[in-house]
Amino acid sequence: MSKLPKIIWSKIDEAPALATYSLLPIVNAFTQAAGVEVVEKDISLEGRVLAS
Repeated sequence: MSKLPKIIWSKIDEAPALATYSLLPIVNAFTQAAGVEVVEKDISLEGRVLAS
């Protein structure tokens, strides 16, 4: 059984999040065509507090 390649995309706080919202759709378009899965992980302070 073969696994698809996977990219972990880190969601973070504040200004870098602006880059995520503008760049992630482009990355998704290219990786979808190549058969690569993009998985989002929330490493922001809010996400860590909610997880604990």
